[in-house]
Amino acid sequence: MTPIIRSTVAALCLVAAAACVINPSSPGGVASAPRVAVTPVPTAGAAGSVWVLSTVGLNVRSQPDPNSNRVATLVQATQLAVTGKQAVGPDTWLHVRTEDGQVEGWVLDRTDLVIHRAVSLHVEQSSGYSILFPADWSPASGNPATFTGPSGVGGGSLLVQTATDPTQLAAAPTQPGQELRQESPIEVYGRTTYMTLYRSNGGGFEYVVKVQFPKTKVAYLFDFKQPSGDNPDISLFEALLQSVIVPGEG
Repeated sequence: MTPIIRSTVAALCLVAAAACVINPSSPGGVASAPRVAVTPVPTAGAAGSVWVLSTVGLNVRSQPDPNSNRVATLVQATQLAVTGKQAVGPDTWLHVRTEDGQVEGWVLDRTDLVIHRAVSLHVEQSSGYSILFPADWSPASGNPATFTGPSGVGGGSLLVQTATDPTQLAAAPTQPGQELRQESPIEVYGRTTYMTLYRSNGGGFEYVVKVQFPKTKVAYLFDFKQPSGDNPDISLFEALLQSVIVPGEG
């Protein structure tokens, strides 16, 4: 074989090899269809799970599209393993799977729909209301009901009191402190109200929400204490408030 022929054959082999890398073929010689771009995330531990927050349940879709087929609707407090995520415009979608593996699909990663922290459901037997609370906190039923966590970062406490008259609710703040500001709007089971933020004299912060529901006429006090930190962080308290269900007010 002459040098010219050998050079031509070598060049053709290089082109063919590059084509195989750039456009790999599936069995039978048909080019593979492009896959949906999904960013893997850890699947072990709380970092790889979300819990259903929505009071009306969470729709699981077959695709990261609100118009795609609904696979299932999951009830509040259901734990979901996150197996992937995808950005679609301004939204982030999570690919999830239930613990038993019976349901798998896509859900919107939105603060009113899911929470990225292990939570449990508390139903107060005396009055029937329910609320989610961090799973590592200790609940105590009663009026008020209390939920107590560790004293460090991620800890704190939550108090829920009910009364037939708002004047019968505990005075706020429940511990000495100075008012910082008010935050609004705050939503509690369809009712719009506001939150008052206090800096506690002993350190940390206290957040107070009072609301009376129109049908049952029952007044509620939600009091959250953040034991440490230089700045107030109301994100967990807001999420827990969004999980509240009040019987007779649906």
